[in-house]
Amino acid sequence: MKFCSELQCTLRIAALSLGSLLLGSGPVLAATGDTLYGTAISVGDAASANVNSIVFDGRNIWVGVEDSSGGWVKKLSASGAIISSTQVGIAPLQMVYDGARIWVTDYASSDITILGADGGVVKTIQLAPSANPEGILFDGKYIWVANNGVGANSVSKYDSTTMTLIREYIVGLDPDGLAFDGTYIWVTNSYGNNVVKLNRDTGEILRTYPTGVFPLSVVFDGTNMWIAIGADADFGPPINVTGSVMKLRANGGINLGTFPVGSVVRGLAYDGTSIWICNSHDNTFTRLRATDGARLGTYPAGGAPRSMAFDGKHMWIANSGDNTVSVITSSPDDPSFLPLVPIQTAADVDASTTPRSTSKVNAAALGAIASMLLGDN
Repeated sequence: MKFCSELQCTLRIAALSLGSLLLGSGPVLAATGDTLYGTAISVGDAASANVNSIVFDGRNIWVGVEDSSGGWVKKLSASGAIISSTQVGIAPLQMVYDGARIWVTDYASSDITILGADGGVVKTIQLAPSANPEGILFDGKYIWVANNGVGANSVSKYDSTTMTLIREYIVGLDPDGLAFDGTYIWVTNSYGNNVVKLNRDTGEILRTYPTGVFPLSVVFDGTNMWIAIGADADFGPPINVTGSVMKLRANGGINLGTFPVGSVVRGLAYDGTSIWICNSHDNTFTRLRATDGARLGTYPAGGAPRSMAFDGKHMWIANSGDNTVSVITSSPDDPSFLPLVPIQTAADVDASTTPRSTSKVNAAALGAIASMLLGDN
């Protein structure tokens, strides 16, 4: 597979990290009506491996894999070939790139492992057994980790250069996802059914916004926060595990709509025009148009997709239910890519006739608008 040049990719990942999300600069994936193509790459033992996480460092793709022998972080080339394989904890769950190193959270072993560019272990930070770290974020200066264990209810801030803890801040019940909007840190509290906005320097909670039931991943598109709601009661009882995605304006916290997608919504990614969503229980992914939330299609993925990474041309999807990574593009450069056939769902049918019919605007939006006009952040 031919990818963007090293310089182009490095610039893209730097821009994504700083929130300059490639609006109108460089390739994005398919618009409505275009065909998507996909292929799958095996990265572990087919009998026991699961791919939990994935991140792009500007040149290579890194995946977190767990199998019967423990946890592994594997560095892949542009073609998907495994360059290095490093044993890490029990089940590496989420990863982030800080511009020089890969940071890996392991919920099961309650630690953070930091890898160098060659895949070697630079440092392992052992946390309290009850910390159970999950979400992780690099904001351009600090590394933030969501401590998801029972009773932890905190996020930790690390100096990315010295790799040392600066401070922990209490947030809400079972924090999971993290995002940076260029000024503030956003944290989803999965059992608090809300998202909080933190002062980056002090960790102070500045605002708390309600979400649906069980908010998990969160991503910033340059203007809005998109929040994966794992089981939104507004679209059916939680027992049905119906998922949705909430669009929240970062400035003012205005709820711009909640859009039903698949089941057990987990990983999110932004490609410059579209929001990509992992529907873990359905073994599918959905794309929404970022401007208005219109559904662009739902497509098959591997087993239990959980995490995504965009390299400027391809969307890479970690499938936590099997040993594969799905690679999706609108302009295939390799014969292994085959056209993907959209999966017609009830939500797709609704969206095809009335693209905004599935969205819901918060009744408190007018009050939020007034607050924003008065200078509310």
